[in-house]
Amino acid sequence: MAKASGGTTTCPSCGKRTQGNFCSFCGGALGGRHCNQCGAATEPGARFCNACGATVVAGAAGGGVGRGVGPSAAGAPAAAAGTGSGNVGWWILGGAFLIAVALVAYPIVSGQGSGVRTPAAATAGGGASAVDLSAMTPRQAADALYDRVMRMLSAGDTAGAVGFLPMSISAYDIARPLDEDGLFHLALLQVTDGDAEGSLATAREALADSPNHLLNLAVAGRAAALLGDGVTAGQYYETLLAVWDVELARGLEEYGMHERMMADLRAEAETFLGGG
Repeated sequence: MAKASGGTTTCPSCGKRTQGNFCSFCGGALGGRHCNQCGAATEPGARFCNACGATVVAGAAGGGVGRGVGPSAAGAPAAAAGTGSGNVGWWILGGAFLIAVALVAYPIVSGQGSGVRTPAAATAGGGASAVDLSAMTPRQAADALYDRVMRMLSAGDTAGAVGFLPMSISAYDIARPLDEDGLFHLALLQVTDGDAEGSLATAREALADSPNHLLNLAVAGRAAALLGDGVTAGQYYETLLAVWDVELARGLEEYGMHERMMADLRAEAETFLGGG
């Protein structure tokens, strides 16, 4: 792929001139990569290795949506269910974690609001792919990418979501400092990518300033459960239920934007604590 002066190149996905590791117009990967499984060179923009068939995504090793979901990925958390609360087995056995991700994604993208502070231009003509991310503020770009990942998950496009997860996570790191809602978005992306440890750390960062923040309590409980720590997960869920009414009365903007997921988050906590 020929590069123009100034380090720009043609995006293999949308054909626009851009630079860096990802296209600022569509978010597609730029430049060739090597397969994480067999080491074979791949074509620019390729999502699968033509030698072994593995998904070609930076940091694709491990478990979770963005890290090779399969029997081995599901087996590791299940083995960890022997530690902590017996409720952990309910949470992660049989792919329940992926179902929970879809549960969260659906209310974000259907009906009232997208749950992100995305400019109007980002929702016209096909979402984030139709706008120039470089024309946005760092936070606007991060929110647009988050929205795109969640829409792909809701539509069942796991491969597409996998391709955008690394860029989406990096975008929030670039947009720091983040408010509690931004930290929730980042934590949810991290746990979706299989990085439960990073997700828990991000949620705890938000809870250090706002210990009763319902969204971060929920994702902290989810991350702790995925790590096999049922005791800690239970503590987060118990706090969420205990402060629910008082916290909702604060009328935070993010509670309104994520209104349709709030009942599901409460049900998730109740099911976990009840051994569902």
